[in-house]
Amino acid sequence: MTVESLALAKRRAARPVPSLAKYLGVAVLSARQRLEERAALYGRVLFYFVVLLIFTRLWEAVLGSGTPAAGVGPQQNAASYVWYLAITEWIMLSQPTLHLDIEADVRNGDVAYHLARPMSYAGAKLAEALGDMAVRWVVLGVSGVLFARLSCGQWPSAAGLGLAGLVGCLSSVVLLLSYAAIGLCAFWIHDCTSVYLIWQKLCFALGGLMVPLSIYPGWLRQIALHSPFAALLYGPGQLVMAPDWSLALGWASALLAWGTSFLLVVLWLEHRGRKTLTLHGG
Repeated sequence: MTVESLALAKRRAARPVPSLAKYLGVAVLSARQRLEERAALYGRVLFYFVVLLIFTRLWEAVLGSGTPAAGVGPQQNAASYVWYLAITEWIMLSQPTLHLDIEADVRNGDVAYHLARPMSYAGAKLAEALGDMAVRWVVLGVSGVLFARLSCGQWPSAAGLGLAGLVGCLSSVVLLLSYAAIGLCAFWIHDCTSVYLIWQKLCFALGGLMVPLSIYPGWLRQIALHSPFAALLYGPGQLVMAPDWSLALGWASALLAWGTSFLLVVLWLEHRGRKTLTLHGG
């Protein structure tokens, strides 16, 4: 080992371990940037309104006002489905394009500069995305509540809306971790679009984005419930229709388990990505 390599190793060892405050600072800076760049946020709000308006009319036509919804219970009606969709769309629309940001860094070679910093690359990108997502939570959340109320003319129970919001925030974080894992695949496949599209479509279908899993065929519902997608979307949406604390704890526990799994995958992919860059000369 040369003198230069020894000095480099000492400098790396002497780097301070990044504190939580640094990641928090990244998140706050990202949130401020999102507040300054409002055009994309307004576009999502408009899309949110159009989706809720269309599906409100669809459910009213299919079920009829006051008609019990199949597979949910006699107390549910078209308005219940609208509030279900408001929660699931809120979760999906709050997601930043983290996988595309990571993919762009890998393609442009910028990731090598980020990896040299005294912060975890994946941690910094997740903190940046969380700051962005926090702004979308608030703006889209308030907009969604107003749109759903105007569209269906009914309020859900306060407990249902509160439980759905809390579990929905946890779901958003877990979903963000999965997007980070997809983005880190760019170290090897360079274009993550195919992986993202497969994951997104599975989330839509097995997560019950548009309709609750309770009206799925039994065999398909069982497949969905044993996947992470049910906890990501159906769980929070179900709570706004049928609030229950034990059910909320069950969905939250499932999300924590899946979130831990996704986090371990992200850490492993970042570690392998570092080795890949080293083997190819950084």
